[in-house]
Amino acid sequence: MLKTIFASVTAVAATVLLSIGASAGAAVQHLNLNTPEQCFAKGDYSICIVSRGEETLVQTPSGNFSADINATDSFVVTYQDAAFGAGTDSFKEHVLYSSNFTVLEEGGIHQTSTFSDGTSTCTVSMDVHATGLNFVTGTGHFQYDNFTVVCV
Repeated sequence: MLKTIFASVTAVAATVLLSIGASAGAAVQHLNLNTPEQCFAKGDYSICIVSRGEETLVQTPSGNFSADINATDSFVVTYQDAAFGAGTDSFKEHVLYSSNFTVLEEGGIHQTSTFSDGTSTCTVSMDVHATGLNFVTGTGHFQYDNFTVVCV
């Protein structure tokens, strides 16, 4: 879930930055979200992750900004250099922002994450759709938000 929030914040920031280039015309802008493997350690634990993906952005004739993000990652978690878990994430987001970025006219996040520790595998799925989210007034509508966790 934390990765989802981080990905959404990153996507908004990238969308704002890309909009500067897109505002000059209706050409589609592309942002490469690929990263090489990166490892992070905390005490005896470490996690290594590699990501692949792309964001596309275009300014609509009305002046709004439309963006799509498709990304995947895979990761391995180790304790004292022994792998004890691994997983993958698939993340898709589509958004339509007002020209001044104060209103998320329409947005959807679709994510599936799978994690295995060698004895069980868990799949976490999230599907959220919102319209008219005004970041100034705090108003808007969530049409649906589905969140499931299944472990076998």
